[in-house]
Amino acid sequence: MTQQVAPEETPFDFDKFGFEKAIIRSIKNEGFSTPTPIQDMAIPFVMAGTDLMGIAQTGSGKTAAFSLPAINKLIHDYRKPDPNHPRVLILAPTRELVIQIGKFIDQFSRGTSVRSLVVAGGQSYQPQIRKLKHGVDILISTPGRLIDHMGSGNVKLEHCHTFILDEADRMLDMGFIDDVKEVRKTLTDDHQTVMFSATMNSKVRKLSGELLRNPEYVEQERKTVVADTITHKLMNVRRKNKTELLISLLKNEPIEKALVFARTKMGADRLCKELTQAFADTPIRIDAIHGDKKQRTREKILLNFRKGRTKVLVATDVAARGIDVDGISHVINYELPIEAENYVHRVGRTGRAGETGIAISFCDPSDMRLLKDIEKLIKIKVEIDEEHQYHFEQSETHDVNKGRVRRKPRNQNRFEKSRGRKTANENRRPKQPQDEPVGKKQKHVNKREENKANKSLKPAKSNRYDPLDSSFGFDEDPVLQKLRGKASKRKQKSENETETGPQKQTQNERKEKKRKTPKARITLRGKPKQTGGHKAFSPKPKRANRQGTK
Repeated sequence: MTQQVAPEETPFDFDKFGFEKAIIRSIKNEGFSTPTPIQDMAIPFVMAGTDLMGIAQTGSGKTAAFSLPAINKLIHDYRKPDPNHPRVLILAPTRELVIQIGKFIDQFSRGTSVRSLVVAGGQSYQPQIRKLKHGVDILISTPGRLIDHMGSGNVKLEHCHTFILDEADRMLDMGFIDDVKEVRKTLTDDHQTVMFSATMNSKVRKLSGELLRNPEYVEQERKTVVADTITHKLMNVRRKNKTELLISLLKNEPIEKALVFARTKMGADRLCKELTQAFADTPIRIDAIHGDKKQRTREKILLNFRKGRTKVLVATDVAARGIDVDGISHVINYELPIEAENYVHRVGRTGRAGETGIAISFCDPSDMRLLKDIEKLIKIKVEIDEEHQYHFEQSETHDVNKGRVRRKPRNQNRFEKSRGRKTANENRRPKQPQDEPVGKKQKHVNKREENKANKSLKPAKSNRYDPLDSSFGFDEDPVLQKLRGKASKRKQKSENETETGPQKQTQNERKEKKRKTPKARITLRGKPKQTGGHKAFSPKPKRANRQGTK
């Protein structure tokens, strides 16, 4: 909604929708007079009770487009809600967005009997269970916590007549599609479904076909996916220099509030720590927000950022969804998003409600392909800012057509040499250049030949000890002499082998020798030998009966 600047001159255009007096009074109290384009197109269809698919960028006022008709319908035919049976269900992907919608509904339903409840993760179950038992008209929830309450019987959707799905594209990206379909199965057949999304991709189109019945499609007319009030800049910087460039920007740029985006939770904490150390001697306050922080801590961080106590907020994509903070002058993409649609949601935090904003993106050599997808989606060629000390040209490291990093040319003959171990005969010296004097080259050749000759003259020694080898000097040992046999026979045998070489027998000769050799027969004479201290068993003969012998 566009805030009124001159109340006496600007007409009040919300009367044409037929809102109840309490809603009109709340709108006037908040100082709004003219609906935004998406509100002007969507509110009549939502008031009529038809299914709707709305495409509008972040900050266009779509929250009022579905909230005001829902509140008006409850006031027009109000009856006290039954315990655990809400009449309007609003689903949003993140806690921050759910809390933001809940505050908006509380603000514009003030002075009426409409009761609403925000149900999100990170909060205690017991207060939510008590309020659900007393009965609520509007339930605003994240998919995960809603499924938990439905499984416990705390939420029943038999009386729900309006189902609103906000940020449908982000809901799909975060993997809530199964939870949304499970919620849809529990609703009655005559309910109304309203979907809003910042982008209309194939996934969103497929989901709308499954959830909506004969829907109306409305889309805010725009030249680009993002708001025209945002100025986009690109800074080519290598990864190692990103933090230094960010510190320089925060010191030199006229920044009121800056929202810095990192890809991971650990990356956000690390960047926050580095910035805090860099600005330790200044009044600039830096904080980080992501999904690992407790809900109460996240609400306190957002409150400090909204009040201006925190000037720089480092966030992840999930945590930044639903951050509706006025006065954000700069959105800095410290790391480009993996999905191009997330760029739209990031930069949508600035340039809201007609105000201007600046979106600065850091791009290192590995992000060129991501940049192409972003420019293709937003249909804008992002201008490159070269006025910083860390700038580099894309042509130096990247192939713009293929998006691949150009590597330095390697030696073309790197595969010619063998990769295995060098043999003993292989020349280990590097090859000499062709223009080297012949005398010097011949000198190297003669030296190598001399070394080879010396090596061949030296007998090959074995360090392994052989007890039967007489060269070790143990000939006087009687045990070794017995093992080796007599020296004369050993010497004669070795001489025969050296003169004629070892004679190999044929297979027929071995068979003949084996046949002529008599087999040794082993016979035992006398009593068995006593060994090991065991006594041989010999049964005693029976004594003859003396009476019988007589």
